[in-house]
Amino acid sequence: MKILARALPALFLLAGPAARAADLPPPMADLAAKVAPAVVSIASMAPDTGESAQDDGDDDAGPSNTAATVIPPPKTVESLGSGFVFDPSGYILTNNHVVNGASNVTVTFSDGTVYPAIIAGVDADADLAVLKINAGHKLPFVPFGDSTKMRVGDWVLAVGNPFGMPGTNTAGIVSALHRQISDTKFDDFIQTDAAINKGNSGGPLFNLQGQVIGVNSAIYAPAGTSDGIGFSIPSAMAEPVAEALAHEGKMTRGWLGVATEDVSPEIQAVLKLPGTKGALVGAVSTGSPADGKLQPGDVITALGGQPITNPQELFIRTAEFQAGQGVTVAFVRDGAAQQAQIIIAAPPPAQDDSIAQKQSPPPGPVTLPAYGLGLAGKPAADGVSITSATGPAAKAGIVAGNVIQQVNGAIVATAPDVRKQVEGLGDNPAVFLISGITPDGDNPGPRWVQVKPGK
Repeated sequence: MKILARALPALFLLAGPAARAADLPPPMADLAAKVAPAVVSIASMAPDTGESAQDDGDDDAGPSNTAATVIPPPKTVESLGSGFVFDPSGYILTNNHVVNGASNVTVTFSDGTVYPAIIAGVDADADLAVLKINAGHKLPFVPFGDSTKMRVGDWVLAVGNPFGMPGTNTAGIVSALHRQISDTKFDDFIQTDAAINKGNSGGPLFNLQGQVIGVNSAIYAPAGTSDGIGFSIPSAMAEPVAEALAHEGKMTRGWLGVATEDVSPEIQAVLKLPGTKGALVGAVSTGSPADGKLQPGDVITALGGQPITNPQELFIRTAEFQAGQGVTVAFVRDGAAQQAQIIIAAPPPAQDDSIAQKQSPPPGPVTLPAYGLGLAGKPAADGVSITSATGPAAKAGIVAGNVIQQVNGAIVATAPDVRKQVEGLGDNPAVFLISGITPDGDNPGPRWVQVKPGK
């Protein structure tokens, strides 16, 4: 007991006033007061799409000779949510699911002022909507912040209208970033333990500077109420959508025109990359923004200054840009880091509902009789599949099922790429980087094979 008694003061000394203060949540009263005037409660009325009346089976409910039929008024469903003014001229951002199908929308400010609102535009893919009110004067508003600078553990404040209780403030931290919960087409949520409940949808998630870094949109709630797992659409996605809906009524997302895939360990070794992060370009659509700027074999590592670790991130980052915007694409080609300026365009009509960077139709199979090679039309994960190997190819140790990754030092992604690389060689041999088994059944990994055309 004496040892313990002496040890405790030492522990308290180590955890002095500065250390203890650092462990406490930051004061948020001033922040809450600062942002409150710009946060609104939203009530929307939508027609009830279910049965509006049920036959009670009573045929004697009125006089039998009544000629007129009494028609009850149509039923409506009220939805409660939250939102915030992001433009002082009267534009308010909320979730699309808060106002979806609404015929009547009203917004209520923290001082009790109520305004009718119209829906200026919606983006169902991102679950966002912009409302417009005419107040006759400039409104208090809150600015967007940079969600890409948020880190796990940063303090945040959520403000909204849960269960019809306006002006509710809850605090917490960023629990995780880049969560995908299959809720929207562009899932990239900020997860927070700040309490979010029904009615918080569309409300802002603030950083400590009073900037909106997220739009509260979903909760994980097996019990039906907050379990400390809420999800917010990051401002990196929400801000460009809000501006586009406010000024153009729609969000026209950009399109690069590249088909990409993950960087496998094998591709990493061939390209001498430091890791497997990035999006490997497999094909570039003719006439697309990327045409002439990127090529098969490039590995995209950043878009607009934001790191790209996989194709899904490229898909989401591209969705944050409007068509017509210029963007810097960082990529690795032949082991060297490079950059290109690309003007993002609207997708072709056939791809108008998606920014997926795909090319159609797929290339067909190719035969190279001089080399004894048959090549599959469908690209493999890391190159071009060999469907048959006879004559010179077989003599060189190539077997069906092998994959061609490079030809004469050039990355190939499709069968036509291989054909293009060997055209014009004449009687000169082609050098292939091959992966897969040898005729003996061994698998030594990627290997260079020289094949001289002949019979």
